[in-house]
Amino acid sequence: MGAGKCFLGLAVCLCGLAANAERVPMKLWYDEPAKVWMTSALPVGNGEIGAMFFGGVAKEQVQFNDKTLWSGNQNKRGAYQNMGDLFFEFDTPETCTNYRRELSLDDAVGSVSYTIGGVDYLREYFASNPDSVIVVRLSTPGNKGKLNFSLRMQDGRQGKTRTDRQTMTISGTLDLLSYEAQALLKAEGGTVETKSDRISVRGANAVTVLLTGATNFDLASDNYTCGDARTIHEKVSARLTKAAAKSYKKLKAAHLKDYRTLFSRVELDLNAQLPEYTTDILVREHKDNAYLDMLYFQYGRYLMIGSSRGGLLPSNLQGLWNNVNNPAWQCDYHSNINVQMNYWPAEVANLSECYEPFIRYVQTEALKQGGSWQQVARKENCRGWAVHTQNNIFGYTDWLINRPANAWYCTHLWQHYAYTLNKDYLRETAWPVLKVTCQYWFDRLKDNGNGKLIAPNEWSPEHGPWEDGVAYAQQLIYALFDETLQAADVLNVDDAFVTELKDKFARLDNGLHIGSWGQIKEWTVQEDTKGDHQRHLSHLMALYPCHQISYLINKQYADAAKTALDSRGDGATGWSRAWKVACWARLWDGERAYRLLKQAQNITDVTIVSMDDNAGGVYENLFCAHPSFQIDGNFGATAGIAEMMLQNTVKGVHLIPALPSVWSNGYYKGLRAKNGFTFDVTWANGKMTDMTVYSAAGQECKLYLPNVSIRSVKGVKGGLDGLAKISDGTVTFPTESGKSYRFSFE
Repeated sequence: MGAGKCFLGLAVCLCGLAANAERVPMKLWYDEPAKVWMTSALPVGNGEIGAMFFGGVAKEQVQFNDKTLWSGNQNKRGAYQNMGDLFFEFDTPETCTNYRRELSLDDAVGSVSYTIGGVDYLREYFASNPDSVIVVRLSTPGNKGKLNFSLRMQDGRQGKTRTDRQTMTISGTLDLLSYEAQALLKAEGGTVETKSDRISVRGANAVTVLLTGATNFDLASDNYTCGDARTIHEKVSARLTKAAAKSYKKLKAAHLKDYRTLFSRVELDLNAQLPEYTTDILVREHKDNAYLDMLYFQYGRYLMIGSSRGGLLPSNLQGLWNNVNNPAWQCDYHSNINVQMNYWPAEVANLSECYEPFIRYVQTEALKQGGSWQQVARKENCRGWAVHTQNNIFGYTDWLINRPANAWYCTHLWQHYAYTLNKDYLRETAWPVLKVTCQYWFDRLKDNGNGKLIAPNEWSPEHGPWEDGVAYAQQLIYALFDETLQAADVLNVDDAFVTELKDKFARLDNGLHIGSWGQIKEWTVQEDTKGDHQRHLSHLMALYPCHQISYLINKQYADAAKTALDSRGDGATGWSRAWKVACWARLWDGERAYRLLKQAQNITDVTIVSMDDNAGGVYENLFCAHPSFQIDGNFGATAGIAEMMLQNTVKGVHLIPALPSVWSNGYYKGLRAKNGFTFDVTWANGKMTDMTVYSAAGQECKLYLPNVSIRSVKGVKGGLDGLAKISDGTVTFPTESGKSYRFSFE
């Protein structure tokens, strides 16, 4: 799949990039080193490799990962692995003054600074996508010859480290994969001495450490490997040699230019400033400060850029950050919510390129001839493909077959087209997968005896009985068939497959049935239990992330969805609360969505697996706690906040549809809607005052503006008279590709 054909890249948004001198800095900061990896260390990542730094004074630990480093194989689940650690041991005491540890989301640069004996010490950390290295810079601003430390490298599996002059190397072999990582130390001034297991620096002015690693994983290969230890060594060495030829200044400049191009597209200002107190105090004692909401929203975008760019794999259960070899749920790809939630904010939060690893993963595995996903379908005498719930990177899939996940994955493939309108991508990448996925359900659906097609023997993750025609399956299959028909229309496909699809779609049960106490029914036969607080909202797929339930489509179903949500309650694990934020936003209840967001931000220190409502929330480093750490909650919260700000509806783009009263004044820039539109919106006292929409594709713009009076329009031919207004609040107007249109409101 050629990235140039699949993704629009930078053309998707320009209007959100306007310079704003008053942009509020987005940063996490602390006045002491991290003590626990999961709860307080800070992440950097370039989409493929990542690291966590602790910020110790006398001893610093930088733990690092490569997203493709797994044990296991096609027949063994295995687990995501810790690649290794760098340890810096300084010839200084632990005691210092002016200590500060921070992570700038605006620059994707971490830093640690402190003073000892009148000397200021500074460290900087970033993961460069252009140069494929993690960079650690040590300096003493205003002083020379003050850096004295030793550096050693440790394999995550207790393997041996080779030290050769100023380079340290770890390498090894797991069940299937081979791996290697190298760290290169570049000193400015002073002396460097190589010992058996470490590199010693004395009297240096500044030091740059470059770190990179790789495996021989290859998603497209039948055996998931390409090359051997030698080819890995050559790849890693070439990366390091190329990066080492650049100065630190040039490495950082390339990193900043690359990263800012993505991150700076979106700004969210809720009329709050960077607090003077630390981030852990912000979460523990000042959770109602709107800066936390701004920061948490942008943190999800930061983590997406850091864990899902290029490479061969989507973000896993922890993105790509993991410090153990037996992580909870193996840091796998759970198909019943988790990997999907990881990509909910990709389009609306203006990170379309970050979708590529997930789309490539689904396309490759679904279409791999004789691959494990196809084998699951063949065992059921079906065409196409299907998966179980737990999945490693080698196609191995186990624990409870989750057939509707194939439809769920396909909604993501369609969504990428719906936002970008890239027909080449739709034709070459999405369509083949959509088609064979529909064929799987052609072969599996059965008549329920009343002329409706239902999926037999399905579940509602992760509880209850297995029955025919459960809401989870029916709603997802409905979305699959509907979106595939839309794709066929775009591509002008009208063949026997489309004819069959139309016939089956017309007879498909849509999964929307109202139960005895006014709820969207979860099962067909078993009676739903009122007050069931299960964390999954599987019977509400049609509300979010799909679109079949809306007050603009059918009030009865929307009210039934509300009743079902009320029954689930506001408690849950971290990611589940994030899902509920989005659901309540879809129901235009900003106050309830905000309340759930605040509960999703409950501080916790629990690091073991727990389903206790009181244990879920966030750690002081803002990682989402299931617990333990699961990154899907971070991404889900970003998506939920975006849903409070902008929604795609049948009547047009609905702006600030679920704004809570505590966010009564603010603005955002750069949020995206379907059909290639990007929005900047300002509001005061809870009402929109200004809006600018940028059109990337020249489509007709359709807005849903209920109870809004338009004062003026700039850019639309004929001004106010150039708008087509419909009594239900819908406004439409033609656009040209590359142009912006500004509205002001009464």
